[in-house]
Amino acid sequence: MWKRIGIVVYALLLAACSNESEQPTPTLGADAKVANAYLVEQGYDVVSYKGNRMSSFEKADLLEVPTRSTWEVQTVSPDDYIGRDIQHENFIVRNHPLDEVADLGQTNVSVMMMDGEVIGGTSYPDSAEPLVGASYSLDGKTAEELHPDYMEWRNEWEAKYSE
Repeated sequence: MWKRIGIVVYALLLAACSNESEQPTPTLGADAKVANAYLVEQGYDVVSYKGNRMSSFEKADLLEVPTRSTWEVQTVSPDDYIGRDIQHENFIVRNHPLDEVADLGQTNVSVMMMDGEVIGGTSYPDSAEPLVGASYSLDGKTAEELHPDYMEWRNEWEAKYSE
């Protein structure tokens, strides 16, 4: 009897000492493999894969953060993607223009995918400290760099998507 109780107590202690918060390493699905190959083709060194998520947006969302800040750093128009599910494949890379912006010397990238193809993405420096601000394009450019007359571009954007 005491032997059984000892085994049960031992098993409970073992379970209590295990790290339940440890998440399994995400595995690369088909979209992640395409995104990974795209990043390597762009010259980035992929450090790790952080998993994926889905998003969608409506026309009115293009006037609100974070949707607006994501789409203002894309080279494609959001019009074809309104109301559709977009897969975001998330990685940490090195050899990216934003590597030296923060203390860890690497960059978080989120590759946006639709129907197995890369449609764009965002990036931000990897930092031990919280960061604030808008997204950068996949290759590390700001909205102001992509739209040289940013205020004119922004006024046109607001007029188009507030209709």
